[in-house]
Amino acid sequence: MTNERQDSPERMFEAGADRAGYVREMFGEISGRYDLMNRVMTVGQDLRWRRRAAKAAVRAGDTVADLGSGTGDLAFACLEAGAARVVGLDVARPMLARARAKGQRLSPHAGFGLGDATQLPLPDASVDVWCSAFMVRNVPDLDAALREAHRVLRPGGRLAVLEIPKMDEGLLRPFARFHFNNVVPVLGKLLTGHRSAYTYLPLSVDHFLTPREFTAHLVGLGFEVTEVRMLMFGTVAMHVARKPLVGEPRSTMR
Repeated sequence: MTNERQDSPERMFEAGADRAGYVREMFGEISGRYDLMNRVMTVGQDLRWRRRAAKAAVRAGDTVADLGSGTGDLAFACLEAGAARVVGLDVARPMLARARAKGQRLSPHAGFGLGDATQLPLPDASVDVWCSAFMVRNVPDLDAALREAHRVLRPGGRLAVLEIPKMDEGLLRPFARFHFNNVVPVLGKLLTGHRSAYTYLPLSVDHFLTPREFTAHLVGLGFEVTEVRMLMFGTVAMHVARKPLVGEPRSTMR
């Protein structure tokens, strides 16, 4: 069982709250059961989604930055898709320890280290792909993270984001909200001993963007959005975008 932080998940969305610190400690505390919880919550589909995102963005020989790498599943999917090298960055040391342990078994071409998505330890135009899985809604300054993605991508480079978006109004939204607000916290408590982490999850979704809003956000920061695909009955979104080549006209939202 884990020792949870005493901060209320609800308070993390108030002005002045240390949301970054809360997220860092929370993910460190659940690292031991993180993979298991992902498999259970998604009925085993999350690995398939990561492979799909990697296949959509990665080309043979690419250098990839995987942000919020966690235990490394997206990083290894990128290597399977043909990447030559993957740099996995995360703010939670216990997650990185588990990713490195996997790397010893799976591939020497993935390196993992501490890194904040809003202040990347990478040179300008140094990677072909910037990707993340279920990370961006946890970043307090989303614009700063996406500007950093744009900075480190080479012209023509690609961005791939898997995320749980805020759902538009529709028939499925009440069922999705019931699942996230009632089922997920109970599962989280049973499987990880950390109920507040999975109480935070639906709150973070409610404070995030709809897929259309996130698309517009990417376009506003200089990306060309090339694909938006909804998964698992619209509860998961995959966005793929491109940093235009020098001299290309600025794109509009597709």
